[in-house]
Amino acid sequence: MSEHTPSSSRRVFVQGLGAMAGAAAWPVWAQANEVKVGFLLPLTGSFAESGQLIKMAVEMAIDEINASGGIKSLKGAKLVGVYGNSTSVDEANTETNRMISRDKVSAIVGAYSSGATISSTVIAERNKVPYLVPNALADEITSRGLKFVFKTVPHFSQFATNSGELVSQLSGGAAKTCALVRENNFFGNVVSREFNKHIGNYGLRILKDNVFPANPTSFEDVILSLKRDNPDVVFAAGEPSSITLLFKQLAELKYWPKMGWVGLGGGYTNPTTWSNLGKLGDGVIVVNDWFPDIKLPGSKEANERFKKRSGGKDMLGNANTTYAGVHILRAALEKAASTDGSAIRDALANLDLVTGPQSFMYERVKFDQTGFMPRSTLVAAQVKAGQSQVIWPTAYQTTKAVWPVTR
Repeated sequence: MSEHTPSSSRRVFVQGLGAMAGAAAWPVWAQANEVKVGFLLPLTGSFAESGQLIKMAVEMAIDEINASGGIKSLKGAKLVGVYGNSTSVDEANTETNRMISRDKVSAIVGAYSSGATISSTVIAERNKVPYLVPNALADEITSRGLKFVFKTVPHFSQFATNSGELVSQLSGGAAKTCALVRENNFFGNVVSREFNKHIGNYGLRILKDNVFPANPTSFEDVILSLKRDNPDVVFAAGEPSSITLLFKQLAELKYWPKMGWVGLGGGYTNPTTWSNLGKLGDGVIVVNDWFPDIKLPGSKEANERFKKRSGGKDMLGNANTTYAGVHILRAALEKAASTDGSAIRDALANLDLVTGPQSFMYERVKFDQTGFMPRSTLVAAQVKAGQSQVIWPTAYQTTKAVWPVTR
């Protein structure tokens, strides 16, 4: 797969929720009427809102799977979600051990942050429990030689390479300078590392890396720095609460970059962010792996089902990737016809799905030898009146970008 341009063709979505990968014969020793799956989510703390949206998506997928007959190769065994909090590395480790030793989960899905994922996957690997990663983005998750870890989302590095290509194309090469605005946390630090490593390949020079602390009370220093440096483009990462405060102060201090503002990742796609900001968010370009209006079969329908559960919020901010991940795991369970971790691991390693419920965001599900799914891609959308419309790449585009964005 090219990191930058997805395949121009898409297969037609022809299978419903009940049609998945072929199942092996029913083993006499697998008699369970349920399959327990562990989900590591930030259910409390500063990321709790995102965690609760992800949990809604998990429950939606489990309900759909169980209503359609459960795991048919296991005589209709029902999926049962076991939830663990993952607000820190230590907590994620504790919860992973608990799920494996006490709850006897057959697989784990998580965790929200890369730090918690990098640590907890080692525990799962040691216990031969397959671990599906639909949220965390660190490249190193699948570069450590682990055999039970499978990652369905893009790498951190793709945010830098895809964002650079996007801005280069939109500006026709006219954009020459940029600035970073990011939180002093794992995600923000890796954003800095990857942009410093790659963005120069797209004719862009970073004028300053503006860092803010967790739970900031003011962005005045950051905004004054941006005013002094006057970059063509700002690339930014953060969580909904910090983004809300930042944009309110951008308006108060009357600052906007010369060409545009590009938001990166889950905080900038969380529906709460845009409902908080209203018109203050108009024109922002957001880079993530999926948006509800993307030109993919089943996307709008999946999003509408989710909105009925969420009180009208779109299936963004990692809810979409986790929902798809549950259906991918279901396909592996069907193929394995077993609750044994090694059997499920082998089924995941040999999946090759081009139709099914996960097709609303993935053209093809097939993992490479490292456990990474190369066909996972990033797309860009532009916000207007709180809604994101896909602008890039053209294969997925539903509207043309407004560029430059002036205020």
